[in-house]
Amino acid sequence: MDQFEELISQLEDLSGKDKEEEIEKLQKDCVCPVCPSYDQCAKDAGENIFCINGKCSCISQEKGCMCPTCPFASKYKIGVFHNFYCIRGGELDQRKLG
Repeated sequence: MDQFEELISQLEDLSGKDKEEEIEKLQKDCVCPVCPSYDQCAKDAGENIFCINGKCSCISQEKGCMCPTCPFASKYKIGVFHNFYCIRGGELDQRKLG
């Protein structure tokens, strides 16, 4: 199990409010809001940290990807082989697809 899988496992063990608070802490390193693909709809919905949360409900165009340069992704060693999480799905979803 790698660092990212360990993080996901820890998050899954948390209850609703505790999980939300932990994800809020993780979002501090998230670069989704400055990504070229991030749009007004995603901003209005308050969606980000797509590597964990999965696809965005409204981003529909891949205009560029910041995942490989994201401090969060770097810390957990993701974002290079898989990216465009906002459209293609979270890290674990993309790993399953191969």
